[in-house]
Amino acid sequence: MKLTYIGTAAAEAVPALFCECSFCEKARKTGGKEFRRRSGAVINDDLMIDFSPDAYTGTLALGIRLDKIDYLLFTHSHSDHFCVHELEFRMVPPFALLPEDKANLYVFGNRNVEAGIEAVFGKDLSRRGFDFSFVPPYQPFQIGRYTVTPLSAHHCLPEDAYIYLIESEGVSLLYGNDSGMLIPSTFEYLKGRKLDIVSLDCTLGHSPNETGHMGFAANLKVKRILEENGCVKDDTVFISHHFSHNGLRADDPGEVDWTYENFMEMAKPHGFIMSYDGLVIER
Repeated sequence: MKLTYIGTAAAEAVPALFCECSFCEKARKTGGKEFRRRSGAVINDDLMIDFSPDAYTGTLALGIRLDKIDYLLFTHSHSDHFCVHELEFRMVPPFALLPEDKANLYVFGNRNVEAGIEAVFGKDLSRRGFDFSFVPPYQPFQIGRYTVTPLSAHHCLPEDAYIYLIESEGVSLLYGNDSGMLIPSTFEYLKGRKLDIVSLDCTLGHSPNETGHMGFAANLKVKRILEENGCVKDDTVFISHHFSHNGLRADDPGEVDWTYENFMEMAKPHGFIMSYDGLVIER
C-alpha cells in the first residue's frame, strides 16, 4: 500500500490565507515543508480520501492523475474536505473526454455528504460522471482491492463524521482525521486488529484539548490505547497529520514553534513522524 499526502493542513492552510501571525510569517519565509495545502490523501493511484479546494493543484504538483482515481471517500461535509462543486468536472462531456468504457467515479460518504451532493447536482447523477453511495458506520464494504470501514468520529456533531479503516493485500491503514479523541465504539471496533499505518488528527498541536480535533498529547493517548488493545505491531507507522497554524505556533512561555524540524525532534522519542505535503508512506 502506498499512502501519499496531497495536503496536510486544516481548513485555513499553512500559512493561513489571510494571517499575519508569527508562525505564518515564518512559514512564508521558510517555504518547503512549512507550506501546507488543505487536507487530502491518495492510496496507491486509484483511491482518494477527501477532495479539498487544493486537490487539483496538489495532485498536479505531485504527478498524481485524477483521471486514474476510481474511488473517492469523504470523511465529512466541511468545505476544506468536501469541495463538492469540483465533481462537476468529471462529467463526460463537456468537461472530460474519457474512453467510452471508463467507469464512473465511485463516491462514498455519510448522510451530510449525500445531502450536499443532492443540493448541488440533484438526485439523478446518471450523466454526472460519478455515482454516490451512502455508507453507514462500522459496516465494511468492498471497492476493488480494498475493504473499507467507516468509523464514527467525534468532530462536527450532529453530523456523523467518519475516519476510515482501509485494508488491502494484508496492509491496514487507519486514516484518522478530522477527529477528536476516538470514541469508545471506534476503539472497540479496532480492538485486536493489527494496524500497519496510523494517521491521526493533530490540528490542535500544542493544546491538550481533545474535543473535535486532537493535539499531540491526544495522539499519544490514542497510541497508548491502541497498544493496550492489541492493535500495534513492532513496525506500525504513526503519523501526526492535519495541522493548523494555531496549533503549531508557540503561544506559551517555554514552548517552541512546531516547525517540521522541531516537531520531528520532539515526536521521534514517541514513535511519531509529522506529515507534510507530498509525504509517501509505503508498506
